[in-house]
Amino acid sequence: MNVWAIIPLVSFVIFAVLAVVVLQQARKRVNKVFAILLLALGAWSFTSFMLHLNAYPQQALLWNELLVVALLWTAVSYYHFVRAYNNKPGGIGAYLGYGSVLVLLALSLSGFVVKSSYVVDGVLHHDLGFSLYIIGGVSFIFSVAAMWMLIKRYHSSTDPTDRNRTMYLIIGSGLVIAASYVCNLIPAIAGLSLDHLGNLANALIIAYAIQRYHLLNITLVARRGLTYIMVLTCLAGIYTGAVLLGMKAIPDQPLYVVIILTSFLALLLMLLARPLRHFIQELIDRFFYRETYEYRQTLLTFSSKMGNIINLSELANEMLPAVTKALNISQAKLLFEDSNSGDFTTQFTYPEAEDESDDELNFGADNPIVAWLDKEGKPLNLKQIDNIPELKGLWQTEKEGLAAFDLEILCPIKSGGGLIGILALGKKQRGKIYSHEDIEIIVGMASQASILIENAHLYAQATIRANTDGLTGLYNHRHFHERLEQEIARGSRFGSMFSLIMLDIDLFKSYNDIYGHLAGDDVLRRIGRYIESSIRSIDLAFRYGGEEFAIILPETSLDATARVAERIRKTIESKTSFRAMPITVSIGIANWPTDGVMKEEIIARADAALYRAKQSGRNRTCLSSDLAKPEETPDVNTELEARPRALSIIYALAATVDAKDHYTYGHSRKVSEYSVAVAEALNLPQDKVATIRAASLLHDIGKVGIPDSILSKEGPLTDKEWEPVKVHPQLGVEILRHIIDLVNCLPAILHHHEHYNGKGYPSGLKGDSIPIEGRILAIADAYDAMTSPRPYREQLSAQDALDELKRCAGTQFDPELVEIFLELIEASPSRRLEIK
Repeated sequence: MNVWAIIPLVSFVIFAVLAVVVLQQARKRVNKVFAILLLALGAWSFTSFMLHLNAYPQQALLWNELLVVALLWTAVSYYHFVRAYNNKPGGIGAYLGYGSVLVLLALSLSGFVVKSSYVVDGVLHHDLGFSLYIIGGVSFIFSVAAMWMLIKRYHSSTDPTDRNRTMYLIIGSGLVIAASYVCNLIPAIAGLSLDHLGNLANALIIAYAIQRYHLLNITLVARRGLTYIMVLTCLAGIYTGAVLLGMKAIPDQPLYVVIILTSFLALLLMLLARPLRHFIQELIDRFFYRETYEYRQTLLTFSSKMGNIINLSELANEMLPAVTKALNISQAKLLFEDSNSGDFTTQFTYPEAEDESDDELNFGADNPIVAWLDKEGKPLNLKQIDNIPELKGLWQTEKEGLAAFDLEILCPIKSGGGLIGILALGKKQRGKIYSHEDIEIIVGMASQASILIENAHLYAQATIRANTDGLTGLYNHRHFHERLEQEIARGSRFGSMFSLIMLDIDLFKSYNDIYGHLAGDDVLRRIGRYIESSIRSIDLAFRYGGEEFAIILPETSLDATARVAERIRKTIESKTSFRAMPITVSIGIANWPTDGVMKEEIIARADAALYRAKQSGRNRTCLSSDLAKPEETPDVNTELEARPRALSIIYALAATVDAKDHYTYGHSRKVSEYSVAVAEALNLPQDKVATIRAASLLHDIGKVGIPDSILSKEGPLTDKEWEPVKVHPQLGVEILRHIIDLVNCLPAILHHHEHYNGKGYPSGLKGDSIPIEGRILAIADAYDAMTSPRPYREQLSAQDALDELKRCAGTQFDPELVEIFLELIEASPSRRLEIK
């Protein structure tokens, strides 16, 4: 064998091995066309080898005729492969090309192409005539077209891996084209097989590109190839050994006996082949994947093994360690959409971060990465971010922040066409890159996980709905009993304590009767929010039923719970001054195990404390320890029993006055807000602030005795019409003076129309002799009246109203209080205090 035959032989061997590898993975179109290209390249190399070997000189013409056909076939199949590589159909060019190959084959075998051919000392001497230029021209057209498509692919690609892979194909094909034409155009080397040096270089480049950039899964092919070789070897060995043993054990048997026995043995081997193949495949897989084998099997059978899991935490605990160890990567994270903000936030991480203070990976709802994952539905390699047009809008700080997490792959988890989660995977160990098999495993697992995650979400939502009150968003009555039993069990086991708060809205039935149930529902929602904002994250708030709420405070003493309860009570009192009727709550507190060890006992003690708070006048907190105290007065219960009905009537009257026409609707509530703001600025005691709040809400209740014709009259009032107006403070006092809870409000209501210079009504008080509550109320009442529309005059602007207050300071209003009021209003951008 001469050296000119060895070069094409080596090329043929490489192409033959590659063809076997590709044919085992020929499910994808590009792999099928690639296999055709490798067969054409192999045919070209083999025919050249046989021609230069010159083993049978009389066959030189035949091998030369086939070599010419293989050359054109290579050019056409290369063009076809590049079309498939660019995800384009073969088109008319491929059909014309393969048709030309068949025509050339027929003409060549008929003797119309190669006139003569012989080999002397490894040098080919042939005569193609004008056919040489036709074949060379057609091959050149297909080769250049393929090269042009590869160059366009390289310039348009944004994937660094794809660009490198394409560049290797360009270099390999360029070497083949250059070697083919140069070696055939230079007479001194035209007869040698030097053109196959380019072919050999191309074969080596393709083999390297396959290994480096995973054009094909070599590991998969090797595993399968070894499996089938070992299975065939084992079966052949068993069969041969059995036949030899049989010949020795039972010699001189008739032919039909031998045929029956061997047929029976062959049948047994066929039955044995499948389990044997599985056994050998497992051994080989364990050899290739070693310690990651079990985890890869978990991922491959993810759906069947995890199908019974409906809890996201359990799913993550099974999924993340398996994918991390199976792929040999540094970390894995699961991100889910936040129901409130729509952002994707990290919910689970493996391995867990050592420093819990580290920032977690989050993607905003408007992040381009989220939009890309949702649209494309395929894994994103973070190395490609700078090359993807849709992701060029990311800020540099965002890219740097993302790089700090040391991640490489973001895999979308989609269900129902929408993005429900993101699987974030770290870099592979020892600088390796993700293979196609790795990506396929990730995509398959994400697809299976999407169903499990959707089921887990549905289960979680169903659980939340079952445990949550639909109106307030707090836990419901049923869940209260479940958690109370859990706290008792935990306390019994670990010797801890907890406290229970029972909270009830005062006069809530009256509020519903006056303002309607829709307004009452709004109050319940607001109180639920105020409770949640006033407690710790470990505390649990419940809507116990109706207008009653419950709060469990783990590891909290009775005194600490009392402070929490007071904070809740004051928050509700200060923020729920709706319309003309203030909202207050009564609270009872009990402690486990001080007040009992059974669930029923602790509830009963907290409820008894709540009842005591109600009996003592409402809007207060009562501890279970207070239950042993005697009542301060023996007949107080009888007196207090009459209060709810009377107060309901009073607040109903106030609401009626406030709503007599659209000009004054909401006036009392705004006056209350202004008055309370001034009182708090003066640092008045809380009980006095509460008195001013209530007095402000009720200051115009005496107007129930003023005819509507006077209240709604356009233009100034006559002296006679002024008479009932001037007595409305006294009428209001007469209405309210029998209500013990409101006795402290009477001075403010009676004197809120007194003037600082003594010219007001009804008593003509002057200066500091006017109660401070009345002086505050007078300013708030006047300011809101001036800045609100009235039938007898136009509405003033905020600045004009403030100027009027300044003008009347010292005559109608207390000048010091006016200054404080002005500072409060001017500090507000809208020139109005925020009305809650």
